[in-house]
Amino acid sequence: MVFFRAAGRSVLLILHFLLGLLMTLVVGQRLNNNIVRTNPRVTTWWQNRSCDILGIQITVSGYRPKPPALLVSNHVSWLDIVVLNAVTPTVFLSKSEVQRWPVIGWLATRAGTVFIRRGDGETHTVKAQIADRLHADELVTIFAEGTTTDGRQVRPFFPRLFAAAIETGKPVVPVALRYHVDGGFDPVAPYTDNQTLLDNFRGLIGRQYTRVHITFGEPIHVEGLNRREAARRAHTAVQDALHAPRPLTGTA
Repeated sequence: MVFFRAAGRSVLLILHFLLGLLMTLVVGQRLNNNIVRTNPRVTTWWQNRSCDILGIQITVSGYRPKPPALLVSNHVSWLDIVVLNAVTPTVFLSKSEVQRWPVIGWLATRAGTVFIRRGDGETHTVKAQIADRLHADELVTIFAEGTTTDGRQVRPFFPRLFAAAIETGKPVVPVALRYHVDGGFDPVAPYTDNQTLLDNFRGLIGRQYTRVHITFGEPIHVEGLNRREAARRAHTAVQDALHAPRPLTGTA
């Protein structure tokens, strides 16, 4: 049963990926700076369908964020981008290596991803890019831990990533992602340690479903805050939401 489920999903994912390539080529928006972007509604639809194929069940607490805002989330898996984009039209901050990946990098660029080179002193450039998106009334999502975890705790947030929100005066929305099985933390979904992407994918594609709960916290208004205080407040909100009891009924 597991084999046939995995095989069937693999075929559907390949076809869905090819459809995504076609839609990216055909359905685009030309922005004022002459950059072509995939329509956010198309991206959200495509990610929703990806969740359906993979058997990902999403539940949501809190109000969906309204643009412009900086969404600050804990980071558990490569699935985080899929599930967050399935419920809200947001662009992401990602490491620059992704931009060089064949096909995936192009798709991420067309989706509006902001890329950052770690350790290259590009803080000012990235801040300016995020600020431009916020000024354009967009939602920008960052994974402020800088790496994935097992989903049971939240590592310290990098304060420098909050600079754009503070300089533009846009709110910060804490987001907590909790992958769960029978009320406990999911041991399969986290993409951590020395695990390869293929190994993680194998663990997910054959199971009946993967459940994730998204908590959108109250917006943090950053007027009068410095980067460290904004990071501290967001971190506390995400940590509290991650371990708070919640109803896990209803889907996105």
